Amino acid sequence: MQNFFHNTLGKIFPNSLSFFTLPKALLSFVFSIVISITMLSFLSWITYSNLQEMGKRTADVTHTYQVRFKNKELIKLLVDAETGQRGYLLTGNDDFLKPYIESQEKIDTTLHQLTALVNDNAVQAKRLDSIKHITKLRLKAMEINIERIRKAQSVDTLKLYLGKFYMDKIRILSQKVDTDEEHLLQERDDLQKESDKNMTYYLLGLSVVTLAFLTIFFRLLYLELKQRIALQTTLEHKLTEVEHTNAELEQFAYITSHDLQEPLRKIRAFGERLYTRQSEELSEDAKNNILKINQSASRMQLLINDLLTFSRITNVKDDVFDEIDLNWILNETKEDFSELIYQKKAMIYSKHLPTINGIRVQLIQLFNNLISNSLKYSRPDVNPVIEIKYKQVFGEEIPSIGPLQQEKVYHKITFMDNGIGFEEKYSEKIFTIFQRLHNKNEYEGTGIGLAICRRIVTNHNGYIIAEVKKDYVGAIFHVYLPY
Repeated sequence: MQNFFHNTLGKIFPNSLSFFTLPKALLSFVFSIVISITMLSFLSWITYSNLQEMGKRTADVTHTYQVRFKNKELIKLLVDAETGQRGYLLTGNDDFLKPYIESQEKIDTTLHQLTALVNDNAVQAKRLDSIKHITKLRLKAMEINIERIRKAQSVDTLKLYLGKFYMDKIRILSQKVDTDEEHLLQERDDLQKESDKNMTYYLLGLSVVTLAFLTIFFRLLYLELKQRIALQTTLEHKLTEVEHTNAELEQFAYITSHDLQEPLRKIRAFGERLYTRQSEELSEDAKNNILKINQSASRMQLLINDLLTFSRITNVKDDVFDEIDLNWILNETKEDFSELIYQKKAMIYSKHLPTINGIRVQLIQLFNNLISNSLKYSRPDVNPVIEIKYKQVFGEEIPSIGPLQQEKVYHKITFMDNGIGFEEKYSEKIFTIFQRLHNKNEYEGTGIGLAICRRIVTNHNGYIIAEVKKDYVGAIFHVYLPY
């Protein structure tokens, strides 16, 4: 399931590589959040739609009850009017006309309200038009007989029969109106029951699907945790092995520092003594051999010192980090190489450098090695020029950097010189320990300097890149250190 999700989204969003390099546990979490939000949105939509429908049906039911109520109210008002008329016709007493007069005033209002209520139903509206017309005729017949009594005339019997006929017709139409509204009420009630049943099914289905996804998620989480525990156990074993290896390396470094250098010092001392004291007795060939022995011993001692330096910088502790002003580091380096700079008539140009969190001794070593390289590999008869530039950049500028570091800010320090440079195919090889691009007789050195530089930069969670530019003579090194 998780792989399907990963692969599918990878096809949809091919440029979103950083998302798909996240740890599996985080991917599982993101996956579960997306599913949960989707489920919640779907449930909210169903609930909202159901509430909307429920509100509409409630309004329709209320509307139906209002129609039925007003319909019955109209019949009651007409009956009251008939009662008042009948009493007046029998007694001639105006007091009996009170129900007739009050009903007449309310009948028009009730008819108007009914018209508004059934306006959306063509059949009911047509019936109401008939009721309105017949009601007017019924009221007119009542009015004629009341006027005849007032004038002391006899009752118009025909009008009485017509009045009964009109009233029966109104009752029939009113009953049809009420029956249709009752049918509508039943239909709406059935729809409500069906909607409630569907809502139950929706919620049940959604609960089952949600439970299934939660089960899958917790299963993935369990497997991830199990894998992490196993990995943690393996890492602890590896860490123990590394600690033992480091202890052996420290012991080796101690032996190298003392036991190996002591014989070298004696070789050099006895060689110099032999060369000095027995010089007259030695042949020229023997003298040359002694000089070669001393030179080899010196190179061996230099190599051992570089190995010790490389060994020391591989073991770093957080508590040795401090705020370091790189301008001070550069000035110290210039001071260390002041004599060589003077001899070669070298020029070093630098922009203002930042203050960073780093290891003082290692940063001094870094600047020493890079500037020493520029001075060492200068072109004959050309005064060395070293330019140091600085700016802040995002990690995305660094080749082969991981996607999680691309948005981070780095200090970019560039060392440029006008020396002999190197070919592009060696831009990575030169950082390998003991790798030399030139014969040791051409340029002195052990081939460890740039390897030490990379180790120092790595200790600071940074990067060092060698660049070769077209039409540019010289070496370019970019050092990236975290901001």
